[in-house]
Amino acid sequence: MGTDHVFRLNRTHVEAFSGVSEDLFQHLTEGRVQQYRSEVYARRDTWPRDNWDAKWGGPVSVHPDGSV
Repeated sequence: MGTDHVFRLNRTHVEAFSGVSEDLFQHLTEGRVQQYRSEVYARRDTWPRDNWDAKWGGPVSVHPDGSV
């Protein structure tokens, strides 16, 4: 789940995406904030640490709260 952003930065076309896994997002939409926090904490060591994804050829940023 997430939001796409398309804009220009110094005349360069930039596309950005921010998101959170669907199952975590479902906890939030159903008001289960504590469940969301617990699962984010439990998963944080499994998230990728690279700042570049070779599969799609672009930058990646994974935040401590699970958002990408």
